[in-house]
Amino acid sequence: MKRFPSIILLTALLVLRLFSPEIYAQTRLLSTPSLTAKTDVVQSQVPSNSISQIMTRGTLLWIGTGKGAARSSDGGRTFVSFRAAPQFARPGIFAMDVKGDTVWCATGYVEETEAAGNVQTGAGYTYSFDNGATWHSAPQPLDAQSDTAVIYGANRIHFLPITVPEQNVTFRVDVTDSAVWVASWSSGLRKSTDNGATWKRTVLPSDSLSSISPNDSLSGYVVDPRLNNNFLLFSVYVESPSVVWAGSAGGINRSPDGGASWSKFTATNELNHVLANWVVAIRGQRRPTGTRIWTANWPAATTGETFSVSCTDDSGKTWKNPLIGVKAYDFAFRDSIVYVAADQGLFRSSDGGVSWEMSGSIADPVRGNVITSTSFFAAGIMADTVFAGNADGLVRTVDNAANLFGEKWDVLRTNQPVGSPSATYSYPNPFSPKREIVRFHYNIGQASTTVTIEVFDFGMNRIRTVLRDAPRTGAQERDETWDGRDQSGSLVPNGVYFYRVTVGGGNPAWGKVMVIQ
Repeated sequence: MKRFPSIILLTALLVLRLFSPEIYAQTRLLSTPSLTAKTDVVQSQVPSNSISQIMTRGTLLWIGTGKGAARSSDGGRTFVSFRAAPQFARPGIFAMDVKGDTVWCATGYVEETEAAGNVQTGAGYTYSFDNGATWHSAPQPLDAQSDTAVIYGANRIHFLPITVPEQNVTFRVDVTDSAVWVASWSSGLRKSTDNGATWKRTVLPSDSLSSISPNDSLSGYVVDPRLNNNFLLFSVYVESPSVVWAGSAGGINRSPDGGASWSKFTATNELNHVLANWVVAIRGQRRPTGTRIWTANWPAATTGETFSVSCTDDSGKTWKNPLIGVKAYDFAFRDSIVYVAADQGLFRSSDGGVSWEMSGSIADPVRGNVITSTSFFAAGIMADTVFAGNADGLVRTVDNAANLFGEKWDVLRTNQPVGSPSATYSYPNPFSPKREIVRFHYNIGQASTTVTIEVFDFGMNRIRTVLRDAPRTGAQERDETWDGRDQSGSLVPNGVYFYRVTVGGGNPAWGKVMVIQ
């Protein structure tokens, strides 16, 4: 398959983008009574600032992070973290879905190997039937070496057995009343009716077919993800018990009969078509006239394809492309309003995609937090509050008649309070300047003052002045960022670096950070 190497590369970049920037607070042993309250504060925060999943159900907000899942029942003010649950031994959450009291998380990690570099690896599923009071686990879907065929109508369809979890991460989960659907990299689209004890493999059209049915004559048909992009799955959406949508690296697939037969829509086989074949997200917007299907489409290394957001109101017969050139990851809906989490920011449209607003710069003046990345990977809605997450934290804004979208933001980021201007720490530590920034956390300690932050190499040579007598107000804890570059703008070499935080005319606080490219 000509495009297979490019798809592998793009998928690896997606995984790294979501889970490499592990921006989390430096952990400490807190044993003195005076620090007990601080421990409680940390436990009430999000487990990680790398937010990849957001789900809302009623008054509950669920998030999936690079360090596990968490739940909030007060709109994100406090969180219950499930990071310590043994079922989250591999805490990276690659996919999440919530239906009622049932929560399913697909877990995984990036394994570093000398031969293949960073390899995405599926770690199975962690699920709960009681909103996280108890958790259960199921392994990643794997086949025995002898699992080489399934019966499909009068046909015997040959499958490449997927026997290892490497290159087999689940990117989307959709929970229904009777089943769980998962879309995975190499093991494709599968369905379980016994909570992951067994999985049924789905037969999809190959790259050369626009449809497939059990009534077809399919002699010699082989499902091998090494040969067809449409067998590499990234998204699934169950519109109804009978209608299922699945997105792959080769197009959009729709089944009208619960997953037996399928039609495929691509950038080339429709008159009013989508603009790219790699479909990383499919979501349905419930409307009075029916369900509008929205998709996030990426180029699959094919000439003429482009990043875009597409939608259809007629089951895929015709498509509109209201956002062209936008690299999107996720959708959220509130009545007629659609929100799109994308590389360029958070988009909002109240007229079906005819016009759009963007999030712009995001800062929280109360907490002193600023979002430095424009990329958002997840979005969710609770009443009139919009939530979005990226590698830099969780943000929320109220969107109603009294509050314009994005006019005021709350930035919810986990950190360890230091308590006074005499202490500081950095996170993430170590950090990789090629993929993330480091934050220097400190306490102002007074209503108004100035702050100077300098970075030194191991020989105590000053290599960068991050701030020089910068005015800061509010007796609160703050973060300042460093991009891992010296005063000339060059990336610093790997190694240990020291930094000095001077608040007003007080004694400086020293910290240490390790740079690993």
